Amino acid sequence: MVVHRVLRQGEPVADPGQGGVRHSASGARPAAIVQALLEGSEIQHRRALEVLVASIGSVDAAGSPAAAQDPLLALLHAQRNLLSSGRERLHRALGEVGERLAPAIERRLERLSGGDLRMVIELARGLALPSLVPALLPLLGDGDRWTAMMALQAIGEVEGPEATAVLIDALGRDDLRWTAVALLADRGAQESMPHVARLLSDPNVEVRLEVIRALLTFADRRLVPYLARSAATDPDVRVRDQAAGAARHLAARHGVPLDDAELRPVVRLHVPDLPFDRILADARQQGASDVHIVPGSPPAFRIHGDLVDIAGEPLTRESAEALILPIVPERLREDMARDLGADFSYVVSGVGRHRVNVFLERRGWSAVVRLIPGEPPRLRDLGLPTIVREIVSLNQGFVLVTGRSGSGKSTTMAALVDLLNEMRPVHIITLEDPIEYLHERKQALVNQREIGRHSESFPHALRAALREDPDVMIVGEMRDLVTMRMAVEAAETGHLVIATLHTPTAVGAIQRMIEAFPASEQQQVRLMLADALRMVIAQTLVRRKKGNGRVGAFELLVCNQAVSALVRENKLAQVAAQMQIGRAEGMKTLDNALLELVQSGEIAVEDAYAKATNKEPFRALMPVT
Repeated sequence: MVVHRVLRQGEPVADPGQGGVRHSASGARPAAIVQALLEGSEIQHRRALEVLVASIGSVDAAGSPAAAQDPLLALLHAQRNLLSSGRERLHRALGEVGERLAPAIERRLERLSGGDLRMVIELARGLALPSLVPALLPLLGDGDRWTAMMALQAIGEVEGPEATAVLIDALGRDDLRWTAVALLADRGAQESMPHVARLLSDPNVEVRLEVIRALLTFADRRLVPYLARSAATDPDVRVRDQAAGAARHLAARHGVPLDDAELRPVVRLHVPDLPFDRILADARQQGASDVHIVPGSPPAFRIHGDLVDIAGEPLTRESAEALILPIVPERLREDMARDLGADFSYVVSGVGRHRVNVFLERRGWSAVVRLIPGEPPRLRDLGLPTIVREIVSLNQGFVLVTGRSGSGKSTTMAALVDLLNEMRPVHIITLEDPIEYLHERKQALVNQREIGRHSESFPHALRAALREDPDVMIVGEMRDLVTMRMAVEAAETGHLVIATLHTPTAVGAIQRMIEAFPASEQQQVRLMLADALRMVIAQTLVRRKKGNGRVGAFELLVCNQAVSALVRENKLAQVAAQMQIGRAEGMKTLDNALLELVQSGEIAVEDAYAKATNKEPFRALMPVT
């Protein structure tokens, strides 16, 4: 955490002997105040607040302080890289003197701009004081859309009808509508329900999806016919599916009669023309995740982890080529002939997006197609540990998502992008090969670049991204040393970088990163990773014991001070033990995750045994035969 990093650099801390912070009101260092507020005794805590209020008051009394001399801004800069739990604790502490800080916050809301202004808005959001609403209102008309959205979010945290009225008014703003709908849903403002329901016809698909989620939270029986109409008539399949599910849920909850015929689409759906397209449409109807086209066998679907041949004759070399070659983009034909393979995305109107890998094997051209769901996944639906949501509070650093091929890394990455898109007004650049999930604008501006189509390679795309004012960089895969080096440097120089690796464990991911560099550079890389690494998510998919499908088992390494020290000192063998010690911070080994899934009845012990690193605990649970 930032406090610990500051302390390593020699910043002063609260002085236990004095019961406070070792500085005068005008010279209090922000790191010392943060340390005292988060970890000090009750006396130190109170003293730190008094020092803060006095220092802000004395500087403001002398006139408008320069940014470099503003103690409030200095404090906000000091807490920027705290995880959300630490930031929330700090804001709760400031809430104790919130009314005394309000005049100073109002002055800064009026005169600041850019990043400094957004930090003060975030503080206002945490304090949620009604007295700050008048100062936040003018910011809704700010030319900077991100500033306007953050100001609306800050108003949304304030209780009372006045704030609700502001949110309802914001429904009329194209640039704030999605945010206003989400905030009204969070506060459960029933008086806003008619205003929100009218947006079921909004031209923006993402707004309509958010409206459906909001209407579910209102849980009013009168909404059932409106949702049923959307399920039958909306032109977007994602909206139809969500509206149908919401209508069924509310109808069952309130005992409202609902015939499934009312939910059947009456819009004209596209019927695929190409034979390959019809196969993909059939695969989606059967709930497949992948399609395999191989000469000598019928087309096969992977359904809930198992390969299932579809009815029909085995494909010949010629029939397989007749299926595959027409879907290969013209721009890749020459490269495919040279490299004997190609990766690309493939969209079938009315069916969906697909990730395709075409390759040559002994029997001829073959293909594996991953079916991409229409809507990005959500973290809560994937079963990821709650602490993973704290990624959204990071302003810089390195997050690794790792696992073997087919373990769901792309799905987790898409869920993280969707979370950032919902929660923060930032600029996200994704580098993918190929693009899978599409991310429409919510709060964030998301630019998606496909390697081979929009950029020559990952290193080229990363180099260009650094000149494109990114806040968050998503690296679909770190395949080579150059990409790894640039990703680590980007994380160290003020960006949040989220990237994937093909390793089964969190410690293995760190080790692979270090060992990819020449021996002469490995010590420097260890130091860089020790400072930049924030979290490692290692995952695998396991067949469910009951019902269909697979469930994710997630190993989580949170890079606290102790883990950073082990990485710096090249003691990676001790990280696994530190993960056991750090369970209170949300850390979890893969074996512990598997054991929890066995104990909850989600997976069979035999399947957990096959995936486990240390198999002994699972061997003891195996049934005696």
